[in-house]
Amino acid sequence: MSLSFWNPNSVFAGYDDHYFDPLASTLIGISPTLTKFKTDTMRLSSPRYEVTENDKQFRLAIDVPGVKPDDMKIELEHEGRVLHMTGGRKLKTDKSVEEYKFEKRFTLGRDLDTSKITAHLADGVLVLTAPKKEKMPPMKQEIAITQGEAPAMIEQ
Repeated sequence: MSLSFWNPNSVFAGYDDHYFDPLASTLIGISPTLTKFKTDTMRLSSPRYEVTENDKQFRLAIDVPGVKPDDMKIELEHEGRVLHMTGGRKLKTDKSVEEYKFEKRFTLGRDLDTSKITAHLADGVLVLTAPKKEKMPPMKQEIAITQGEAPAMIEQ
């Protein structure tokens, strides 16, 4: 038995490994196409990454060998708090074409200036960098209290 990733949300969670065998899965009524995830294709489709940071900048390096810039899409979602990356590549063999796709999301810290994020691709490594926001000194401000009715809500 080879080492594989466990997904507690899988419909197969808790079953013995023999249920993932294509012949055995046909006997119990599971389509052999659903058992394909046991191959290395699933593991290869999720890129490895490395996160580094210092006081001034955040850096995310992602391995995407063979992927061209036109085959990737990088977006900021949820008001710049989530980096969403999708992409893929096609691997041609003598008899077939295999397609590898990936999708990854990273939650970004509030201390990053995401308006200045950059992405560079070289030698199969995509490097995203974002500068950190300058920390403002702690501010203390007294707010005057006015006696009387509060103003009405502004209509849109």
